[in-house]
Amino acid sequence: MGAVLLDLNEPSKVIARSSEPLVKPETDYEINGFFGNVVFSCGAIVEGDIVKMYYGVADTSMACAELSLSEILDSLNYENFFGQ
Repeated sequence: MGAVLLDLNEPSKVIARSSEPLVKPETDYEINGFFGNVVFSCGAIVEGDIVKMYYGVADTSMACAELSLSEILDSLNYENFFGQ
């Protein structure tokens, strides 16, 4: 799963996106399962600088990753992408 930053007034306009996944299958329970090697977002909560990303894994379990919002924003690619 990656991150994307959209324009507040024109949400169809992409401002920046991550070049690498923020969350990817790495542990045994994320790699093995009904649909192995799959993680998918189920929602997020922002508390200060912490993003609590809840996600499904291998279609069998749920997990939560705590990520730094400032680190996510610093990692975004603001260069040309998607032809913009």
